[in-house]
Amino acid sequence: MILYYQIAYKLLNNVFINWRSFEAEATAKTRMETRTTIYSRKVNEIRETLKLALIKESNLQNVTQVLYSVSEWNANEHTKLLELDEHLLGTINRGDSLMFQGNKEDSVVLCTKTRTYDVKEAETSNSCLLIPNLNFFEKTHKDRNDRVIESYNISGIFHKYYEVKECKPKLTKLLDLLEPSSFKGTEYESTISLEHFYDYHRLQAEIQASEDELNQALNDYLIANMDGYVRLISFEFEIRSLTLMLDLFDENCWELNEVDKEATYEALKEFIPKSIFDILFLKYAEVSQKFKEDGKHLYRYNEEKCCKSLAKVLLAASPITEYKQFMESWCIGTPDKMKPREEYLSGIALVTWNSSTLKKEIISFLETDLPKSINERFNELFKVKDKWTVEEITPYILNLTTNKMNVNALLTKYARCSAINNIKYYSSKHGK
Repeated sequence: MILYYQIAYKLLNNVFINWRSFEAEATAKTRMETRTTIYSRKVNEIRETLKLALIKESNLQNVTQVLYSVSEWNANEHTKLLELDEHLLGTINRGDSLMFQGNKEDSVVLCTKTRTYDVKEAETSNSCLLIPNLNFFEKTHKDRNDRVIESYNISGIFHKYYEVKECKPKLTKLLDLLEPSSFKGTEYESTISLEHFYDYHRLQAEIQASEDELNQALNDYLIANMDGYVRLISFEFEIRSLTLMLDLFDENCWELNEVDKEATYEALKEFIPKSIFDILFLKYAEVSQKFKEDGKHLYRYNEEKCCKSLAKVLLAASPITEYKQFMESWCIGTPDKMKPREEYLSGIALVTWNSSTLKKEIISFLETDLPKSINERFNELFKVKDKWTVEEITPYILNLTTNKMNVNALLTKYARCSAINNIKYYSSKHGK
């Protein structure tokens, strides 16, 4: 469920947004004449108060705003206060919308077009007064010499508000929602129930992420738009397509930077739909500096990405493999003009030493299989391996970084640093 809010109030140097449609009701009430009370402040009383406080009236603006409490109408019953940072305030000032997103079972998040925020209730020892149409300093002066008294009603007194903290988009459900309708090949399309298909708007309503963050996730997870529906490309179909692309690359004896995109699609269009081919080609190839005779760009296959995906196939078949055997199988499965390297296993496997066999082994260890919680992820990492270099651990914690906390900041907070032979290693903060 997505709700849109575009009403903001500034109060006691904090900026708040009303969670319900407060503007119309507040405006209607504040347009009414100030309620007649039994007692109201007089100018001479204000001057006496200033004298007792040793405040010179000449140092003040000539408008005094007197506040009255109105028991008949209390904004606390239908208004919530939300503190905004500069980005959120700028969003409102531009007239853009903020969106509260989440189902009943989710903790609520607040989204702009580009950012996602956690929202949590907080208490304050101060009393926050909600006073519609109260004037700030620059408007508390009138072109007259005498003191002016203006009266305002306090619509609500608050001791709780909702604070926001920028967070990573919550994309855990994305793959779960799209998996039932994932594209495995045209031969499987008739087996998918229509209720499992998501268009973009239905998906956006379910996922707690800003529009830009959701679009980025769709690119990262190889998600295509097919016939108006958002479709996840299954790993099996991705590998099948990549294998066909690389086989064609070998057959044509192309150089690594001389891949013809148009020729590749023409040869494979019976097996790979155009929308999926474009996404896969964008993942595994990039524009090279060479051109075809007609002036169109040729492309270069990304050796690391191609080799890494082929390595995942071997790791799925055999999660633990002797090092030499794995490297030989890996080389056989890749084109002659690509060379698998150990560093390409970063984020998908670990190279360890087996003290029983006295041989190196390659163990499947996918970043995507690790817990999403920061503490749980670090605990899992240090269970598998006592000490990590920055280069080794970075692929496994990079997705946990934010604009305010990079990899080094995460390691400083959640790990302990030590040096062995002038090489920095990170281990459990509470380990031995």
